[in-house]
Amino acid sequence: MELLIPLAVGAVWLAAIVYLVVQIWRSDELSEIERWVWFAGVVFFPLVSMLVWYLAGPHPFGLRITREVR
Repeated sequence: MELLIPLAVGAVWLAAIVYLVVQIWRSDELSEIERWVWFAGVVFFPLVSMLVWYLAGPHPFGLRITREVR
């Protein structure tokens, strides 16, 4: 019984990360490089990345990454 709660929390955590990665790769709003930046964020900062994605969306504060030089 004492292992059940941590196992359930871990399963929910893993499901949230998998759901976020799927949402990132399926998003039509993101360029390829933006997808890779989001994916790196999920790998290195999963909690922060999840919070930013779910609360602010794929382009927080209107920030976009492009290859254009201005």
